[in-house]
Amino acid sequence: QKRGHSVAMINSNPETVSTDYDTSDFLFFEPLTEECMLEIFEQIKPQGFIAQLGGQTPINMANALVNAGYKLLGSSLESLDQAEDRKQFSKICRELNLKIPQSMMAGSTEEALQSEKLIGYPMICRPSYVLGGRRMEVVENQQELLSYFQRHHDFISPQNPCLMDQFLSGALEVDVDLVRGPGWIVMGGIVEHIEAAGIHSGDSMGVVPPQRLKDETLNQIEKMSQELANKMNVLGHLNLQLALKDDEIFVLEANPRSSRSVPFLAKATSIPLVDLGIRAQLGEVLTKAELAQYNWKNLSQICVKGVVFPFKKFAESDSILGPEMKSTGETMGRATTYSEALVKAFVSSNLNLPSKGEVFLSLRDKDKVPLLPLFKNLKKMGYLFTATRGTSDYLNKNGVECLALNKVHEGRPNCVDRIRSGQVNFVINTTHGRQSLEASFDIRRACTDYSIPCLTESDAAEAFVMALEKSNTGRIEVSHIS
Repeated sequence: QKRGHSVAMINSNPETVSTDYDTSDFLFFEPLTEECMLEIFEQIKPQGFIAQLGGQTPINMANALVNAGYKLLGSSLESLDQAEDRKQFSKICRELNLKIPQSMMAGSTEEALQSEKLIGYPMICRPSYVLGGRRMEVVENQQELLSYFQRHHDFISPQNPCLMDQFLSGALEVDVDLVRGPGWIVMGGIVEHIEAAGIHSGDSMGVVPPQRLKDETLNQIEKMSQELANKMNVLGHLNLQLALKDDEIFVLEANPRSSRSVPFLAKATSIPLVDLGIRAQLGEVLTKAELAQYNWKNLSQICVKGVVFPFKKFAESDSILGPEMKSTGETMGRATTYSEALVKAFVSSNLNLPSKGEVFLSLRDKDKVPLLPLFKNLKKMGYLFTATRGTSDYLNKNGVECLALNKVHEGRPNCVDRIRSGQVNFVINTTHGRQSLEASFDIRRACTDYSIPCLTESDAAEAFVMALEKSNTGRIEVSHIS
């Protein structure tokens, strides 16, 4: 509209804010299917259509609409294919000397078993063309691989194979958003995920500017992101998901569209990413003076993305996080310090920060040693500890007094009874493997039912304790929007 065009918005969800009448001249509530699109296009006869602002669905439909004779604005079908098609994308990354995780495609269980040695465990499996990480799982061994193919065989075929990717356990993940126009690129920013790799980007808390990355690493990420955008001839938005492990940067995926991190970054940095994306898709050239005013690193405050989950509304849902997205909203905490921004993000996500009380722990072995300093810190702050027997023995041996509780299958009274009795103020429950997940489901469900914070990732637990320290000692200031 600002560029003098009439705009039609097609939206299948009347609940969303984008149905406000000031966003477009025409508003259609229709299912996003090829048939409905073509009927609307027949009526309004558009000069072109934008597929980069509606998630994955319009990207998947762009081909059919172009074949019907309509003009796709921004990145061409070839550019979209280069990002979406795993083979083409791997080839581009190799040409640019960028590292990507080892990956294979399997259209059947037999093919998967042939590929397992090359990929190695753990691996991440997902059918082709997934939305929101549906049916995406981390697989730890051959038994789980066979179970995965058995449970999801309806969605896997030689035509739509399963992607099997090396899983970079414990890696630090980042989201990169940029806009590329004819001869110009604006970096929207780099969001560091607080949880380690393996959590869907929509479910992971994030922080900008990144807190654990060196300046040289940030510069390297910017450089390789711009090289990729140029190589794929992107016009408009590009979102990249990267993982950092042992000082090496791996490219996990590229989305040739606006992503869910764009609204967060646009608010955090004051860079109008959507406006710039539209101008890029219309082929506008920006002056050097215009480009100079957009620098995401010129942030006066630290911004943390909080995540809102709907677990309370669904009786059978599990609050454990993984590659399949479960969140339904997000919040933002802004402050001059990281700890204060964390407090605001947690509180605004309806997670209360208990100033004292009992912490219940049930930890996988690999988290016990790295989290010990955290528990010593909590002990100094006056918190008491209960835990399952293995965790309790470890803490008592290492100078943190802890009462052992029964697991659910060990008889009553057990840890879930204690949570439901109101004696526990928050829970740290890290686990992996299908069997352990199922065995600890009742712990997480009790926390959901009684609105008790339950941290299921060690990095999130560290961030939560940092927020507890700040909320117990410091005054929280309101941050004005400048």
